[in-house]
Amino acid sequence: MEELNVGTDVMGRIGGLASWFTVLLTIPGSLIAVKFNPKFSVPVVTICMAIGLFLFGRSTSIPMMYISRIIAASFSQLIATCLVGTKMRGVPPASMTQANGIENFVGPIGQTIATLVMAQFLILVGGWRNVYVTIAIVMISAAVIYFIVWGNGKKVNYGQEVQAQGGTTNQGPGTFAALKEAWSNRVVWLTSLAWPGTTIVWIAMFYFWPTYATTELGISLEQAGVVLSMIPVFSAIASLTSPILAKKIGYDKHLIWPWGLILPVCYYMLTVVTSIPLLCVFSAIAGYGAYCFVPLAFTNIYKLGMSQKAVTLGTGTILTFVAVGSAIAGTVVGGLTAVFGLRNALSISCLTPIWFGILTFFLPELGRKKMESLAAQKK
Repeated sequence: MEELNVGTDVMGRIGGLASWFTVLLTIPGSLIAVKFNPKFSVPVVTICMAIGLFLFGRSTSIPMMYISRIIAASFSQLIATCLVGTKMRGVPPASMTQANGIENFVGPIGQTIATLVMAQFLILVGGWRNVYVTIAIVMISAAVIYFIVWGNGKKVNYGQEVQAQGGTTNQGPGTFAALKEAWSNRVVWLTSLAWPGTTIVWIAMFYFWPTYATTELGISLEQAGVVLSMIPVFSAIASLTSPILAKKIGYDKHLIWPWGLILPVCYYMLTVVTSIPLLCVFSAIAGYGAYCFVPLAFTNIYKLGMSQKAVTLGTGTILTFVAVGSAIAGTVVGGLTAVFGLRNALSISCLTPIWFGILTFFLPELGRKKMESLAAQKK
């Protein structure tokens, strides 16, 4: 902001507008992606996103920052949709929740590393521009490795295994038939419409809370990094432990909707508490709740007995609404900071998980006990 002489509202608009392009392009991109082998689609999408990040790091004007950020954001959610084919090829249904937990564990780990060491990383690589260039190079390297190792594991007949566990599936509808299949399921829509409720406040905190913490709460950037890093640390823990908890108790829904009531309190406390230990506690609880439901909600889509293409497009639909939350956090919350001030804008965003809790309360129970009951009825 200092280098380009802009405020938080402009930076919010850059991130928010890019997220709106994610909203517009995730489903069309998913329609294209389902036509290709994920061995090729995942690396191509990753490299395209890396190009956008590289260009962002080399931007010398606000228009170039918009363009490059849009390029990166347009491909950001497609990685997850392309991975659906890889998971359905190599992961049996009984292990899908754990696989989604591992996938969602990796993202918070990256966020944890970033928030913990960003101040030092900025110094190490010589500024914010080189941060983006370095990450772009790492992503391209990861895409190459993925292409080389893809397909080395055992192949699973996912459709047959779903049928054996009480579900139904058809193997190969056309692309638009698969989209209709996904969009005709209420679980897809309830999950999609609910998700922005948690995304808005999550993104708002990562975009704006460090500035608020250093200017209003009187803590250093390093301390703010430690506090904020508790969110992805405990999100990572949640991604690995919630599938275990759900399997143990036999129910998924109990670990999803209650967070709509708990998260608003935890996030709001981050705007009023000044004690570093207490900030870390509330940040940790918020982080756990922000991801406790993620592997469970994504796995629900796999339990509906839909075809692989429909699962991919259902996942793409959810991710589109995740991007809606990101876009609102950047544009709307960023705009609110100019009207009501940073603290009030963050406080308003803390209410959004209530919407998530209300909608997910109406999800059907698709946990272990329910699936075992369906399998028993099939016999």
